[in-house]
Order: sequence, then C-alpha cells, then structure tokens
Amino acid sequence: MTVSAQLAAGRTAPRRGPGAPRVAVCAATAAACVPYLGLKIAWLSGSTVGWNDPEAAENSVLYVGNAITMVMDAVAVLVACAFTFPWGRRVPAWLVLPPIWIATGLLAPIALAVPLGTLVQSVVSAEPVTGSQNGLQGWVYGIVYTGFTLQGIGLLTAFVLDARTRWPEVFAVRTADVPPGPTHRLQVLLARGATVPAAVCAAAHLFWAFGGTAGLPHDQAVDRTAPQQIVDGAWGLLALAGAAGLLALTGRARRPSRLVVPLAAAWAGAGATFAWSLYGLIVMLAASTALGADSSPASGLVALGGVLTGLVMALTGAFLLAELGAARRAAQRARPMASSTP
Repeated sequence: MTVSAQLAAGRTAPRRGPGAPRVAVCAATAAACVPYLGLKIAWLSGSTVGWNDPEAAENSVLYVGNAITMVMDAVAVLVACAFTFPWGRRVPAWLVLPPIWIATGLLAPIALAVPLGTLVQSVVSAEPVTGSQNGLQGWVYGIVYTGFTLQGIGLLTAFVLDARTRWPEVFAVRTADVPPGPTHRLQVLLARGATVPAAVCAAAHLFWAFGGTAGLPHDQAVDRTAPQQIVDGAWGLLALAGAAGLLALTGRARRPSRLVVPLAAAWAGAGATFAWSLYGLIVMLAASTALGADSSPASGLVALGGVLTGLVMALTGAFLLAELGAARRAAQRARPMASSTP
C-alpha cells in the first residue's frame, strides 16, 4: 500500500464507547493521582502532615509550588479522561498534546528509575531511600513516587490507546514511505543541531548517575541516593534516545522502520530533556531551601541547555507531524475526487 493510500485510509475512528479496558486504565490513573492531590490540598490548607520540620512548610515559595503542582496533577486526570471518553475527540490536538508531552517527560524517568533505584538503595545501603537530609517524612516519598510511577504508566497507556484510533497513520506508515515535505531541510538542520547539546546534557546526567558530584549543588552532592542517580541515568539515556530518534526521522530514507518507533523515542527524549530541565531551572531560580534550591553554575547551565535543546527537538517533531497531518488531509480530499472520476 502506498503512503497516500495509507494516509487516506487513516480516518479517525467513529465515536463510540471507550470499552471496559480503557475505562479501567483511566480510573486507575485517576486513583493514582488521589494521594498526591490529597497531600497538596492538605498542605495548602495549612496542615503540616508528613513534615519533619513544620516551619519549613510555611515557606511562601513552597506554597506557590504546591498550588502549581496540584493543578498539574488535576490536569493529568482531565487528560486521562480526554484520552478515554468520546468528548475528548472534540478537544483540539494542540490542547492535549503539550500536557501529555510534558507529563511523559516528567514521569517517564520516574517510572523507569524509581522502582529499580529503591530496590538498589534498599539492598546496598543502610541510608534511607529518601536520603538523610530532608524536611519530609519517608512515607511521603513512598506515596508520591509510587503515585507518579502509576500515573506515568496509566497516562501513557491511555495516550497510546487513543492515538491508535485518532492518528492511525502514525502506526501504519513506515519512515521510508513519508515523502520529504517543505520543511524537511529545516528538520534535518534542527535535528543535527540538537544532537550535540543533547549529548552534552546527557553526558552530564550520566556522569552524576555513575556517582560523580562535580557541578551539583552542595546539598545534592552530599546526600545522593540510588533513586536520584538512576533517575539521572534514565534522563541521560532518554535524551540520547530522543536525539537518535530525531536523526532517524529526518534521515528516514536510509534505515526504514515503522514511523512510530523513532517518533516515540524522539517524543519521550525531547519531553524528558525539556521538562526535567525546566523543573530544575525553576527550582534554582526560586532560590528557596524549602524547594531544595542550592544552585551551582554548572547545573544551571545544564538545565538551561536542556530546556533549549528540548524545545528544538520538539519543534522538529512538530514540523514533521504537521506535514504528515497535511498529507493525510490532502490524501483524504483526493480520494473521493478520484473515485468520482469516470
């Protein structure tokens, strides 16, 4: 089947009930958000539950951070519902894709690293899994990061199930079958330009993952835990995977594969590079010990470089997806015209 036929056949599936498995995934994702939302509501209401140092909970910067992260978790529930129920199809793609992209970037390293890191820390060290210098009680970390892991799995599952019916051509088309569009040269330039800074940022995080502390803020350097190191390792590997995925997409005629494979790598890698770097940069700029902000020039530069690199990677992928969508619409318009020609 030619790419035009594949794109023309990729019509959005008719609206129908989501089915029991998709509803179950949505419900499980929402349930995973409840403990975190409950903690945030309690803290915003003035409670100090879970705090070793109640005075630290009164920090005004922390209050704003709690409000923002509570809203983000509530948005995660809405996004999961949008990927499950028919009304979500009426939501424009540009409104649902950025939140799930950022969620992928924030949660994928946690879902990959925290279970393994917790196991390693429990086996090889007598230190608490959460480290020895923190203002929160250990059970808070257990609830929060278990919830994050389940949220990441649930959101990504709901997204993939929805994407298979909403954008089926992404799963059907091979990279070699996608003709170069008008921005292909720009895509190649951006992908190649993002490779070097992505590799530099990944190298820094892999260095920290393997025990290096140079360039880390002092408070982080003296109290590193296995989960933190493995999250750094996952971040670094995702950044490299994102750069490799972009190069495979822009040089797609050389090594043909399913479009979804390099696209998924680019999606997760760009999301992790951008979202975790932005989070780190915000924490540094907040300059609050309640948020763990003990900045260093090296970590600040890595975070800033990650934000810019992630944006460039995302822009490259956006160009490709926009051209693929335009080709799909053109193929669908041409199909009825061809069938009506005598």
